[in-house]
Amino acid sequence: MKIKYMLIFLLGIMVVISVSQIFSIPPFAGDVFTVYRSGYFIELEKQFAVIRDSFIGIKTLGRPVYGWIFLEDIKEKHGIDVRVYNSRGYEVAAPGETGDLNRNVLRLLNSIKPVTTSRVEADHYYTEMPVRIEKRCRFCHNTPHGEDVLGVMAFARRYDASVYYSAERIIIFSIISLCLLGLMFMVMRWDPEKKVKELFDKK
Repeated sequence: MKIKYMLIFLLGIMVVISVSQIFSIPPFAGDVFTVYRSGYFIELEKQFAVIRDSFIGIKTLGRPVYGWIFLEDIKEKHGIDVRVYNSRGYEVAAPGETGDLNRNVLRLLNSIKPVTTSRVEADHYYTEMPVRIEKRCRFCHNTPHGEDVLGVMAFARRYDASVYYSAERIIIFSIISLCLLGLMFMVMRWDPEKKVKELFDKK
């Protein structure tokens, strides 16, 4: 019976913790980013992808400088800082103008398979997104050693995942709480002494 009471006690603690997490208390979306990436952040990355594709389209179909004017407008009107880097990791502040080297971008470019990387720092969300070369891009650009990554676009913006994350959190921890309560109910109905007694009676 001691094992049964111990299990009920442990499950009770887990239920209390799980139910408490339904409410808006720490940890929040940014605190658990390395363990669980909220759908809010996935939506931000979709937004960044739209900006990247729009920039490439404007730069390809119009004058290249129009692309950077577009990025300036995005920063002023929406508070999203977007920086463009070439295939060597140097910032391209304007067409033909090379700036400083970015170590995070260079690390991404030197990886075996460059993929989108994101991180949370303080109240900002940072994303480095590879720009893969297309046929139309080769009229003006060449990549070293025939690689398919033309460069990287880096995004930074303030985030507030409270509304979106709260909805996710309620659903997730409500399901976990129900599962724990079901398990606790099964343990409470469990009678190990009866099972042992029946075993000896059969003998």
